[in-house]
Amino acid sequence: MKKMSGSPNRPRLSPRPLTLAMLTLFAGHALAQERTLSTVVVSEQAYSDTTAVVSSEDIAARAPRDTRETLQNETGVAVGGGGATIAQKIYVREIEDTLLTVTLDGVPQGGNVFHHQGRVLIEPELLRRIEIDKGGTVSSVSPGGLAGSVRMTTRDARDLLRPGQSFGAMLSGGVASNDGWRGGATVYGAPGGGLDFLVHAKRNKTDDYEDGRGRTQKHSGSTQDSRLAKLNFEVAPGHKLFASYQSLEDEGVRFLRPHMPGIVNGPATPQKLEQETVTAGYRFAGGNGLPEGELTFFSDETTNMRTNTTAVFAKPIGYRYGERIEASGLNLTLNSKLGAASVRYGLNHHRRDLEAVNANRIGVNGNTGKEKSEVSGLFAEGSIPLGSMFLLGLGGRYDWYSYEDNHRQDFDSSGFSPNASLTLQATDALSFRLGASRTVRGAGLKEAFMIDNGPGPLIYRNVANLKEETAKNVELGFNYGQGPWSFKGSVFRMTIDDYINLVYRNGPPATATRENAGKARSHGYELGGGWNNGTVRLGLSVSDAKPELNGFDLGDGDFSLGTTLGRTWLASAGYSFAAWNLDLGWNVRRVDSVSYRPAGFAASVKKDGYTVHDVQANWQPWGRERVRVTLSVRNLFDKFYYDQATYGVQAINGPILGYAEPGRDVRLDLNWKF
Repeated sequence: MKKMSGSPNRPRLSPRPLTLAMLTLFAGHALAQERTLSTVVVSEQAYSDTTAVVSSEDIAARAPRDTRETLQNETGVAVGGGGATIAQKIYVREIEDTLLTVTLDGVPQGGNVFHHQGRVLIEPELLRRIEIDKGGTVSSVSPGGLAGSVRMTTRDARDLLRPGQSFGAMLSGGVASNDGWRGGATVYGAPGGGLDFLVHAKRNKTDDYEDGRGRTQKHSGSTQDSRLAKLNFEVAPGHKLFASYQSLEDEGVRFLRPHMPGIVNGPATPQKLEQETVTAGYRFAGGNGLPEGELTFFSDETTNMRTNTTAVFAKPIGYRYGERIEASGLNLTLNSKLGAASVRYGLNHHRRDLEAVNANRIGVNGNTGKEKSEVSGLFAEGSIPLGSMFLLGLGGRYDWYSYEDNHRQDFDSSGFSPNASLTLQATDALSFRLGASRTVRGAGLKEAFMIDNGPGPLIYRNVANLKEETAKNVELGFNYGQGPWSFKGSVFRMTIDDYINLVYRNGPPATATRENAGKARSHGYELGGGWNNGTVRLGLSVSDAKPELNGFDLGDGDFSLGTTLGRTWLASAGYSFAAWNLDLGWNVRRVDSVSYRPAGFAASVKKDGYTVHDVQANWQPWGRERVRVTLSVRNLFDKFYYDQATYGVQAINGPILGYAEPGRDVRLDLNWKF
């Protein structure tokens, strides 16, 4: 058995760094209790200035249908893959979501199933909010978020019930000219006795859409079914039990590599992705000197299956095979309030199991077709007011990683991941923040597809001295809000040392290894502002990042790491007719052209720029709690373009392999609560 470099034996528990961090936090709380604060309140703003939030109201107003539409108006966030749901990948500051922690109701989601498709499927309708941490993330989120986190939270029955209502239902549906329909139903209630429940089911059916030139994008359609059930029971005042079940299925005939319709050897293949998540737990409201707390147990399973329509990957026509990733574990979070200061602390234990389904290459070079990994961690974080103008944020987690790969090699590691921030509340309206973090992520599961498939006769094998990855993030920003005006900006720098990647060498002899491929870097900025007086709203933002690996710009072939995008501008405007319960909105996304030079290219590659307009009208004829009618036009001027986050260039300025974006799409959506 092999051990990770620097860890000749399984790492012993060594919580000294975390203990010191916790003592520092509590010492700060004790000092904070002796201070008298002015009216400038900073103690509850430790992380809010740096977290982008997509609210349920924003989701309802735009009626998005997939990941791309849900996140496309967020500064510094891009989603590639065109209109094909399964092909969509999230990029935060041009870094792919495989380097982020992604959770749903606190449960880590999926894994790296197949580098030719996305790993995060979103059903927007019942999301309470989406929170996005860019760069560093808070310690309590989960282990291993090298480049940030995406946290999704679903609604409960009490989010939907009107005042005085014990039971309710909601019907939703919509049609799209380009091209599909959706329909769903939700039943919810709080009958008394501390009980509330919610049950939801929905189908989203899309056909192959047309791009801005009227050309059909083949095999871009799919059928997506989603289900959600939630139950909360308050057994005594302040003591609540909860459980939930969520499933999502996406099925259709797709290209073998779902995000590459332009590749020659990519035949149309029936494929199905299924994900199921189960949670159960206990929540305590705190009191009598005891901390507020939540204990959650979870299980998550993602299965990806395909049936060959041609002989490929050493598998015959008609062969059905795929990948399965199972995750399970627990999260414990406690919150204490000590005077003006607050602290959050707890632990996580997560396990992931990966297997190739219907594998036919077990035994090849010792391949078992299975892998497993575990991570256990302790964390603490808090905010300490320093006088009336400063807020010190401190956090840290210590994690222990273990991983057994498909060649029976063992890799163990551990590490401390600290973060700190200092916020200056210059005035009631203006604050400045400096933040820094270091995150350790131990070696973990390979891309699931590669367990039983690889280049030619080879199966990717971890090198014996595979090391953990370490990310460093530094960010300086400001936040201003006064009356109808708001402004926000930041500059940032990120470094990932010992980035882990699959490496194929032609040889001879040819080799396929997974190894520490080098150093990834990125730096950039975000700047935005807006004006909103309750009737009229205006907004404008710009963002740009420069990611690279070993000194070369990232290209579309840098799967599981990121890609290069042009400077991105977002503009919005809206007007509310309060007397009519009518709201009009307009959004523009402008991406500048960009030239860059990835590794292995003799000349620069260019991605064309584009400008796209979306408009929508929301009418709620009986107020906010009854009926919502949304009429929207996406890509108003029928622009033909490829999103720069979509896999694109095969050769220098050569043919495009990815999906073109949908052309004009006129939609009518209805949401009726009764």
